[in-house]
Amino acid sequence: MWYNKSMVQNGFLKKAVFAILIVIFTLFVVLQTNAQTAQPSLPQFLVTWRALNSFVPPLYVGKVLPGARSRITASLELVSNGKLVNLKSQTIYWYLNDNLLGGGAGMQRITFSPYDGTAGTLVLRIELPDFGGKLLMHEVTIPVVRPVAVIYAPYPNDQFSGSQATVKALPYFFNASSSALAFEWSVNGVSVESKEGPDILHVNLPGDTPSNSKVNISLTMQNPGDSTMAIASKNLIYQK
Repeated sequence: MWYNKSMVQNGFLKKAVFAILIVIFTLFVVLQTNAQTAQPSLPQFLVTWRALNSFVPPLYVGKVLPGARSRITASLELVSNGKLVNLKSQTIYWYLNDNLLGGGAGMQRITFSPYDGTAGTLVLRIELPDFGGKLLMHEVTIPVVRPVAVIYAPYPNDQFSGSQATVKALPYFFNASSSALAFEWSVNGVSVESKEGPDILHVNLPGDTPSNSKVNISLTMQNPGDSTMAIASKNLIYQK
């Protein structure tokens, strides 16, 4: 079979036109996608909160959670196009579990307590009813926890040797510091008193205690100011 010059030129022309059409279609799709994604984004809420009177041990590095009787403070910043928005003239309303806490012009901070005094989850909602003619709204959840008691025993695998074991009480999320709490200890079901300090207990074993004996230590912490309490238990193994 043979091809003349005109046929060859027509073939290249058709391929070129087809390639140009593909390029034009691709550019159209890209431009349409960019037009859709270029819509202005909504302002971003930056909400922070902290418990004011919830106590934890000094070495604790996690988030301090509020107890049922804690006070909580929350604050708001708004970011638009990468910049902080001046909210001094903006009306801001704060709601806790759909109940109005307060509001007003430039009210970027609020302090409150949980309503029913029980552990659970709080829903804090912030509303800006007229931000550029639109309603802006944002919610954050805040966990409310019961106090926690921990018996700290610095022994690998909870095994100790020698005639004495020392443990320390660590209170978490009480509405009072350790010095204001009451501590009650018991060892193997028998109440004992701490002689060094209320939050430290020395357990002395008789000399004839068999190896592999289990020592059960129980602790009750209570805040006399609000009657909240927490209980902990720890088993240690005595090894000669």
